[in-house]
Amino acid sequence: MSEGKFGAVPAISLEVFGGNSARTSILRARDLGFPAVGIPAARREFEPQILGSSGAKDLGVFLRNNGLSASWVWAGAKARLTFSRSAEEDIARMIEVIELSEKLRAGAAAVQVGQLGTNDSVAATNLREALASLAPLADKSGVTLALASTPGEEKLIDGVLKSFDGGPIGRLLNPGATLFAGYDPVHEIEAARQIAGVRASDSSGEETALAPGEGRVAWRQLLAALAARDYHGYVTVDFAPRGDVSGRAATALALLRRYSIS
Repeated sequence: MSEGKFGAVPAISLEVFGGNSARTSILRARDLGFPAVGIPAARREFEPQILGSSGAKDLGVFLRNNGLSASWVWAGAKARLTFSRSAEEDIARMIEVIELSEKLRAGAAAVQVGQLGTNDSVAATNLREALASLAPLADKSGVTLALASTPGEEKLIDGVLKSFDGGPIGRLLNPGATLFAGYDPVHEIEAARQIAGVRASDSSGEETALAPGEGRVAWRQLLAALAARDYHGYVTVDFAPRGDVSGRAATALALLRRYSIS
């Protein structure tokens, strides 16, 4: 695969910078050469309710003034969308994340969904109902919903997505977590019904949440599989914040670019 042929965009999650302030984290990402950042909505400085409309606008302007875009607004586990007892709260949370994603022109509003178990479980039914409520708002807002699944449940997520073919919903792939759970991340890219984003983490036999290149993920083959899917979204580097974070992030970016990511 020759340089420049792959249209995906590298990004870095601001969570890798640990306890640094929002401003400091954003500027570190810029200085490292990343063109985009992932926004952790569960972190106090980025909480939609705390930011408010003016704060979200200021954040968007600050990103653009520094030549950055937003790869995702990450709800994390704050809105799992599978539990009956918290359905209203989960949907309300995702509405906030979708609205912030629209204001930041983010590539996706991302969420870790709860464990489904089976295709016809109560959890799977709850997820379908929540997505049926959220999809029209996402579509109107021009926002894609990216669903991160429990490793091993990718086919179940694809089963849910059958109900939303053509809609603004897809999978958020996590190669490191997939490999750590004993599955082939390249196969998951090839088999995915719709890809809404990629969380670029790595894993070894003993650890997960490593930076790309620190584990056993075959990044050349993985990025080639994304290119074969004609994927043009973001590949967001995300790893546990320890050690020389800037050095690890720079190495990860160099690895992604080596294999023709733009």
